[in-house]
Amino acid sequence: MASRVLAEVAPFVAYQPDAPGLATPIPRLTVWSSTRPTPPAQATFCPVFYAVLQGTKALTVGGNRFELTSGDCAAASFGLPFTSQLVEVSHTAPYVATCLQLDTALLIRVMLDMPKREDRWVCSAAGGKLDGAVGEAFIRLVGLLSSPDDIPVLGAHHEAELYYRLLQSSMGDTLRQLGQGNGRIRQIQTAANWLCANLDSPFVGADLAASVGMSLTSFHRHFKVVTGYSPIAFQRHVRLLEARKMLMSGSINVSGAAYAVGYLSTSQFSREYKRMFGTPPLADLASAHAAV
Repeated sequence: MASRVLAEVAPFVAYQPDAPGLATPIPRLTVWSSTRPTPPAQATFCPVFYAVLQGTKALTVGGNRFELTSGDCAAASFGLPFTSQLVEVSHTAPYVATCLQLDTALLIRVMLDMPKREDRWVCSAAGGKLDGAVGEAFIRLVGLLSSPDDIPVLGAHHEAELYYRLLQSSMGDTLRQLGQGNGRIRQIQTAANWLCANLDSPFVGADLAASVGMSLTSFHRHFKVVTGYSPIAFQRHVRLLEARKMLMSGSINVSGAAYAVGYLSTSQFSREYKRMFGTPPLADLASAHAAV
């Protein structure tokens, strides 16, 4: 099935290194490609369905590692920091993948038409296979690229079918987090969003748990299940991601970046930065200045 999807998206594959994602006529569907391996890079998930059509991509989300090859796919339910790296890529066999940003409102409408299932605490990212009913539904959606005039009429229908099949798959529990009516996952998402929005602020675990209406023990246990991180590790990870963005822009020095994201010690910042990214912050800053 991956080869069938690859044939449909072939006009959107850029045979060049580090190509940006190319938008397609199907709303929120992007094609990503690259002709060379990449070093580990950090970013943050939004609610997406991602399918690898050629090459291999390694994803690390908290304590969970996914190695996605041709025919593998993954889904994420809400913003979550992750590390990715492209491997087994060449100019003659570029990495190619599709990314569909999920229409949360449509997904929830599909959920409401399905039999109710018990909510489960699971990681907010999950892997699967682009085969069976999921693969066939996705092929029908991307097949509209060859008849773009059909997209306004059939696009939402085929997308709803894809969501239905995804909700029935091994990725279903993760995607159901987007519409769980009892608000449990929303409590974790609210806490994660607060940590992302207050990088320079210290927090007390008990206070953060209370602010989302959970006991401290339950909060720590379920935060780790959903995000793959303890709350303090999650904040550290997001802090370092933001600091690296600042340094790579070349607009701030190392100590400025450290303090901007809440570190009181530049030496501690440098140690944790190198542990996470493999290079010291000063080296990334020098690279940014050299590129100007």
